[in-house]
Amino acid sequence: MDFLANWAGSTWGILLDSAFLFLVGLTLAGLVSIILNAETVRRIGRGSAVSTVVKASLIGLPLPLCSCSVLPVAAQLRKSGVSKGGVMAFLVSTPESGVDSILLTYALTDPVLTVARPVSAYLTAMTAGLVESIGFSKQPVLPTVEATACCDDECCCAKSPKPAKRSFVTRVLIGIKYAFTDMLADLAPYLLIGFLLAGLVAALVGLEGTRIPGAVSGWAGYAWGIGIGVPLYVCATSSTPLAAVLLGAGFSPGAILVFLLVGPATNVAGIVVMRRILGGWSTVRFLISVVVTAVLCGLALDGVYRWTGVTPSYHAGESHGEGATAVAVVSAVGLSALILYYCARKLLRRIG
Repeated sequence: MDFLANWAGSTWGILLDSAFLFLVGLTLAGLVSIILNAETVRRIGRGSAVSTVVKASLIGLPLPLCSCSVLPVAAQLRKSGVSKGGVMAFLVSTPESGVDSILLTYALTDPVLTVARPVSAYLTAMTAGLVESIGFSKQPVLPTVEATACCDDECCCAKSPKPAKRSFVTRVLIGIKYAFTDMLADLAPYLLIGFLLAGLVAALVGLEGTRIPGAVSGWAGYAWGIGIGVPLYVCATSSTPLAAVLLGAGFSPGAILVFLLVGPATNVAGIVVMRRILGGWSTVRFLISVVVTAVLCGLALDGVYRWTGVTPSYHAGESHGEGATAVAVVSAVGLSALILYYCARKLLRRIG
């Protein structure tokens, strides 16, 4: 019973620390989905191969799409004539980063890791896209490719609101509604698992009173990030609470960054669909580029912490809610209620 109470307390503390900024990020992500509509994304293919990669990397950073839901968009871009390099860059930057995941990272960790995450996502996307565009550019566009989301449904905002000529206020309201309905409904199961798993790890570490052994730093930590991140489906937002707890448990910031970069960009089901969109060898180059660049970014981040003398900070659920503000409590209760509601609705639809 003591352990269950500690688990619940740790999970609640993480929610208190992160819910408000997550809800702010979710709202901004909904607005981004209205601003960066389908027509904006289609403009990626205009220009040279290098400019296509640059635009795809930048446009993908704030978009609220995960590694599953980005695949249908990537398939459409490819069929529309966008180069493989541009599609690769979009496939990397979009799931690795987003407004909501960036704000959640800031809420649970420190400014250094918060800045490093989108910057590294951009560098990883640029590397993958440029390697394909510069080294292997003479490959024809695939005429017909069908791709669907690789999860049970179109997860993490695969459906975006259809753009229309409406007033600014109306568009803002549509974006906010989209964020708290379709977007949060798709994220809810992964957020539930992410928060519970993060609370579990925090409770285990807290009960032991020690950090996880030092094998999780250096190259062993990078290998852990790759080994877990490549095969498994990891959503950028829902993986953040777990990453923050593991940072507090002794993982190096670089290992955490590798996990946060590789995990959202790759998974087994997505790789299978990606092979149909890009081809076999392009998919191999995609994976190699993502993994190698992620490790280099991890090494650089560990070096930044070491050279500057900054201590990685983690503040997810340490107080178990003691001294929480009214805003934090209301945000945590509201987010918890929405997550449970959407999870219950999805479960009832399946068994019904």
